[in-house]
Amino acid sequence: GGGARGQIALERMGCVDRVLSYCKTVNGRMDWSPQNPEGKETISNKQYATQVIQRDRLVAALLKEVEEKYANAVTVTHGVQCVSCEWTGAGGAILTRQPTECRSDEHTSGDEDEHETCEAPPVDDEAGVGVTVPVPRVTVPVPFVVGAEGASRRNATARAMDDDDACDAKMVRFEDMNPRVYKTIPINLPESYRDDLNYSARTKGGVALEALPTKEGLLVGILLVKPGDKETCAKLESRESLRKYFDEDFPMFTDFITDEDLELMAKRRLSTLPTFAYCGGGSLHRRVAEDGDSSQEAGGACLLGDSIHTVKPYFGLGVNSAFEDVTILDDCLTSAASSGKWTEALADYSKRRAEDAKALVDISRSFDGGFLTFVLPLILDGIFSKLLPNVFMPNTIQMTQKYDWRFSQVAKRKRRDRALQVAILASALGAMGTVAFMVGRTLVGLMIRAMTGGLAA
Repeated sequence: GGGARGQIALERMGCVDRVLSYCKTVNGRMDWSPQNPEGKETISNKQYATQVIQRDRLVAALLKEVEEKYANAVTVTHGVQCVSCEWTGAGGAILTRQPTECRSDEHTSGDEDEHETCEAPPVDDEAGVGVTVPVPRVTVPVPFVVGAEGASRRNATARAMDDDDACDAKMVRFEDMNPRVYKTIPINLPESYRDDLNYSARTKGGVALEALPTKEGLLVGILLVKPGDKETCAKLESRESLRKYFDEDFPMFTDFITDEDLELMAKRRLSTLPTFAYCGGGSLHRRVAEDGDSSQEAGGACLLGDSIHTVKPYFGLGVNSAFEDVTILDDCLTSAASSGKWTEALADYSKRRAEDAKALVDISRSFDGGFLTFVLPLILDGIFSKLLPNVFMPNTIQMTQKYDWRFSQVAKRKRRDRALQVAILASALGAMGTVAFMVGRTLVGLMIRAMTGGLAA
């Protein structure tokens, strides 16, 4: 879902029209739950309506933008991955890339040269015999590198920065305390249904089916299940058990799902959601020169996107904030262009984005924490913001959608709101306790007087 942050960033990049041409506008939600079995429709009224697009389509739209507008400046290489990043004395790096078929999770040392080979998967020769074809690795020297391939060890740039004692950028990863696995299912929405809503259904057992529309009207459903829920997971393994499961738990969708799609869903493996991570140490870049160094040869490296803030895709904060990262890095590079110093630009980028990256992950983790860290704060924010709108801001989800607020500002403001809420509630409980004590003492006094008067009589 492309929100205000993402749309504004794409507009700055000059490619928002192309991306939006493949999007479907979503104007609200339709929710079914055990408390609302008939469903509840909620229509939103936002300055920037959410724009939904499949990830592959988004990539294709951006690739087309590059090929048509920047072919003379940008070379896109397909079917390869960067497996090693080795720093050079001038501040740049030597990248080693290889075909994705040779992907390895191991941390390579960076000592390979361009003649070294890796093992590709076996392929059939003319006789039908499986053979292994050696694939050459290619090294590419670069003055500047941006790591944007996520927070895992497969991200060669992030891995090199994480392993470099002289670099402050360090990955901080969190254990998933509320894991979910999922399978996808297409839902053929009938013409009688609105095609501009996010459809959502939840069961008593905590299983959720989230369905988002495509430009053509087809819904893409995502069935989210707890991995420990073995009973439900077993129901997802065959077409027959899936049909029965949808009939019983998701009757609002079952008539719009074909047996052929259920068969494909059954064969599909369960997928996992990303776990929370951010780039710590207060730095998102590798410093390559001391302050005041005027060397024009100094290069550098930095991280952006999921490499600095990995969150679960529940509230559309991942890709939107990644596009925002790009515009901020662009601002920093532009402002440092007059001096020609990478160090100024990258240090400024870290200063402007590192705190926000951490705040985004901290906020998203609170959304994933259950009643105490998610539901209860939403209830309190709803009550207090209505009673005292000049004092308290809306809930945190709504605050993260305010594109003119930094995530760090949202986090600080909600901490302030929470402290005031606790203080008011504590004062109210204290006052109630004092009143109860005074009433109790008065009643006891009256009872004693009554008893004393009765004895005297």
